[in-house]
Amino acid sequence: MSNLIYINGKFLSRGEAKVSVLDHGFLYGSGVFETMRAYRGNVFMVDKHIERLFRSAEAVYLNIPLGKLEIKKAIEDTVRKNGLKDAYIRITISRGEGEPGLDPDLCKTPTVVVYAKEFKPYPEDWYREGVKITVTSVKKGSPDYIKHPVKICNYYLPNFFAKIETKRRGSVEGIMLTDDGYIAEGTVSNIFIVSSGAMLTPPAGANVLDGVTREIVIQIARESNIPFLERKFSKDELISAEECFLTNTTFEILPVKDVDGFKIGERSPGEITTFLMGKFRLLS
Repeated sequence: MSNLIYINGKFLSRGEAKVSVLDHGFLYGSGVFETMRAYRGNVFMVDKHIERLFRSAEAVYLNIPLGKLEIKKAIEDTVRKNGLKDAYIRITISRGEGEPGLDPDLCKTPTVVVYAKEFKPYPEDWYREGVKITVTSVKKGSPDYIKHPVKICNYYLPNFFAKIETKRRGSVEGIMLTDDGYIAEGTVSNIFIVSSGAMLTPPAGANVLDGVTREIVIQIARESNIPFLERKFSKDELISAEECFLTNTTFEILPVKDVDGFKIGERSPGEITTFLMGKFRLLS
């Protein structure tokens, strides 16, 4: 079956799916997006992703031309029409076509694109043994015009540079720092550590995304009476942690065994990480 892509109400083949060269998503990165997973044909936590999509759009004064139920239908129809069971899904909404310029009123109709493909699992040994990560030199600043964590296309430039640094160091993921030097988040993930038996993660804010998987992990921890705190922590506390793991939609819960050459804990995955991984997979 050929890959069908949803664009503004139509399903087009990959060869036919086109966006205007004057689309402000192309010209300026003006748009928002969400990444999702489908398991056995069902889009996981689709409503939470759509809620965040609309929050992101509101933050950049972008009026999504469809309602939440219509967006949900477009996502689910894209998975179904491509005959997918376990799928990677991305929805992107740009400001749309318009003459060059920063005035948002130049664009009359946003462009809505939904792309889905078969999900290719990560190597099993990542989950069995853990992965190596690096703390990059890139700061994930929090500009004062961004009040809440959002997924905005042109907000990801620091992540891009951090990813290049990560690849050069031969690591799976790179961690960015806040302006004051604390751990913020990964290029595509949230980060958790276990220290003195308590699970810690940086507080969500303008420089830390409130990831959907992050939220689920926190809920599992609270329901399971695992001590948990949202607070800042340094690189020194990270490398001396008993356990560390990353979360995002595609990673799910990914254990970390090494940070810049420092071994994390006695074994990877650790006891709490292993417990959370098992609980999460029951949900998905």
